[in-house]
Amino acid sequence: MKRKLISALMIFVLPALVLAQMNFVPINVDYASFKETDSSSYVEVYVSIFQGNLIYKALDDSTFQANFTSHLEIFDTDGNLLKSFSHNLKNTAQDTAQMNRYNQFVDIFPLSLPYGNYKAKVQLTDNVSNRSGEYIFDLNTIRPKDELFLSDLEFCMNLKKAESKDRFYKNGLYVVPNPRPVFDILQPMLYYYIELNNLSFDPERETRYRVQYFVIDNKGDTVKTGQQKIKKIIRPDLVEIGGFNVMALPQNGYFLAIHVEDLESGKQATARKSFYVYKGKQIEKTEAQFSGEMPEIDEALVLLTKEQLKKEFEMAKYIATRQEERMFKNLDNANAMRKFLTQFWYRRDKMNQTPFGTTRINYLRRVEEANRRFRAMGREGWQTDRGRVLLIYGEPDEIERHPSSMDLLPYVIWYYHNLEGGAEFVFADQRGFGEYELIHSSYRKELQNPNWREIITKKSGLMQQGERF
Repeated sequence: MKRKLISALMIFVLPALVLAQMNFVPINVDYASFKETDSSSYVEVYVSIFQGNLIYKALDDSTFQANFTSHLEIFDTDGNLLKSFSHNLKNTAQDTAQMNRYNQFVDIFPLSLPYGNYKAKVQLTDNVSNRSGEYIFDLNTIRPKDELFLSDLEFCMNLKKAESKDRFYKNGLYVVPNPRPVFDILQPMLYYYIELNNLSFDPERETRYRVQYFVIDNKGDTVKTGQQKIKKIIRPDLVEIGGFNVMALPQNGYFLAIHVEDLESGKQATARKSFYVYKGKQIEKTEAQFSGEMPEIDEALVLLTKEQLKKEFEMAKYIATRQEERMFKNLDNANAMRKFLTQFWYRRDKMNQTPFGTTRINYLRRVEEANRRFRAMGREGWQTDRGRVLLIYGEPDEIERHPSSMDLLPYVIWYYHNLEGGAEFVFADQRGFGEYELIHSSYRKELQNPNWREIITKKSGLMQQGERF
């Protein structure tokens, strides 16, 4: 389908479940890919932020303005930068009464990419407070076929017939994306948009297709079935839209599946996308969360699968107590794990005297940094000794690097000036494969080996001292 690439920003009122002012800016990110040509995909990357997470600067006695920048980078699978885009956005309010913390600003990055797999990073910076939020994700486009195939499924905040070709115009429709697939009493309607490609269109005779939606829970059971519809194929590529109220569903995570069958060729295709339903008791706690109080379930956890929740706690085991490890091991369903992890991170926020959600965000950022810097021998960076130390104690104040020499194995020393009045951690590459293992620390809770220099000595002789920087 022919595309016109237009950047866009829109404001919508939605409930926010975690909007405490933090040193980072919480953002929501999603994307969808569609057929553009035989060799390229039309891709839309969606970004949203709640007004309550922005700082407004007074321009005069009655005018306030938020100023923020959203930035998108696209990389190939080897990490090479392919494309980058930036939008500088402003919102002006005549008085503070116009500022609704539940307003959601929506931005869209439209672009063309050859069909394939990519890495992407979105960063949003509040230019008034200099706080920023970042989201890194895999961007995998659809793959074209010589038979029936579907685009990605796009969730929408608003969906109706377009009256004019404005920012959110798409195929005769006004389509406002919803990057935050969480629905509740204040946002009960789930709208969707999807494109059907390579239908059996014949101008000489009538052909038809069948379409139906299903809602599937995390156990794989179908809990809601939409009405089956049989429609005429009026051209090879068509659009399907729809919507329904999700509040009859119990609080849980679900998948929306759209199934299409070409009745002429017999070919079938299905697309699906996850979403989460929140019930009233979480909404009642929204105001409390602005003050840093703990919700029953952290919004950041609601869409994570059972395996993803297990992985998160596994990565957090370095700061968990043995009792917490035993408790988590006995949990047998995803919702119990979400509640446990919400309490787990909240206790550490309280101990660190930080707003709700801060410790988790900072810890997972260090996990990403460890994976980027310390991956070795088929293990992720957080699983290595340097990754563990980084996660527990943060970035060192000083690093002393010693490359391999005639007499010594390569090693590094990390210095923490404020840890027990000053502590050092010595890591050495003992096997020559780039994995630096902890061989000594002066910190009393870590491995201590006063004779650690014997480990790094290849042969007797004068050991060289590295330069500290």
